[in-house]
Amino acid sequence: MDSRASLTDEGKGRVKGLHEAVFGEREIERRVDRSRGAIHRVVLGVEKERKKPGPAAALTKRQARLLLRTAAKGDYSARQLKGELSLSTSVRTTQRVLADVYWLIYTKMDNTLPLSAEDKVAREEWASARIFNTDCCGPWDSIVFSDEKKWNLDGPDGFQTYWRDIRRPPRQTKRLQAGGGCDGVT
Repeated sequence: MDSRASLTDEGKGRVKGLHEAVFGEREIERRVDRSRGAIHRVVLGVEKERKKPGPAAALTKRQARLLLRTAAKGDYSARQLKGELSLSTSVRTTQRVLADVYWLIYTKMDNTLPLSAEDKVAREEWASARIFNTDCCGPWDSIVFSDEKKWNLDGPDGFQTYWRDIRRPPRQTKRLQAGGGCDGVT
């Protein structure tokens, strides 16, 4: 049968009246000119809840909200988020969920200008507090203050990316400078 508009209240009343008059579904179908399924739904009074087409969602709504809330802090990559929240989805699915949100963008952290005056004072205080360390067994015997370029093993390297909430100000990292009072490794 072709699809038609759903039954009006008047049509539903007519179907219920015929059913109470002990007519069968076939006879009601003939008299009302509607499908047997429509008549059956009116008689039973239950709206059929339909299954959403396609595969089930990988994340529940609660898990998705928790994922977005944690990612908005900007401290984790997609792989770290998956591990931190114990998600059963793949890393790519996590990335896709985050990318679908308009207020989260995966962006490079901004590099700021060289050290500010406060940073320079703090570094000088740190160095002067340790320069007269006479502990011969300490690690200072193997460190030389020189003008060599610093080896960057665990600091900011200018290519830090993070999930940024565009509703908040961007995070920044200080740019490393070559030369001038860095810690050299001997």
